[in-house]
Amino acid sequence: MAQDERYFRKMLSGDLVKKADIADGLPKFFVSADPYLMDLNGDGIEERIIPQKRDGVDWLEIQDSSHNVIFSAKLPSTGVHSHLFRIKMVALNSKVKTLILFLDEGYTHGGKFEAQGMIYLVSFENNDLTTLKLREGAKFFHEVHAQREQYYRRGYKVNVYDIDLDGDREIVVTYRHIQRIFKYAGHGDWKIM
Repeated sequence: MAQDERYFRKMLSGDLVKKADIADGLPKFFVSADPYLMDLNGDGIEERIIPQKRDGVDWLEIQDSSHNVIFSAKLPSTGVHSHLFRIKMVALNSKVKTLILFLDEGYTHGGKFEAQGMIYLVSFENNDLTTLKLREGAKFFHEVHAQREQYYRRGYKVNVYDIDLDGDREIVVTYRHIQRIFKYAGHGDWKIM
């Protein structure tokens, strides 16, 4: 029993991982999808938005036209077969643009089946791609099939409206009477109303 406890303590503290395995910092498994080509900053030159898998974890990479990385972020998922399947660019006002990333977070299948999708918000100001910031949004899809025939499926709607009529649009995620409203507060920060 004590031997198992020592093993689990090493595993949880990170001592079990060999230093040589993580020395180079490069992923052992790397898959890159075809890039989305979008002119993000309005200069007439398309940037490359590339969904990636690094050691089984979803990442988003944005490159300029010369293939230099200008932004990279990890997109946490909760199950297997997760993938980024849609990107939508919206202008919140004349100075702020946001990429709405739709990530299918995969599914788990143990005592119950559960699948969900999450939106992520990548915002930038004044067409300056050095100000790109990522923020986790809300669920846009949730499906559960539990024991005793308990089942539900929620498909949320994701829209962009000027809710408070101040000239800045908000991102609204709704399902029946459930609402999540994201208002841009500046410098990559968001308020949830």
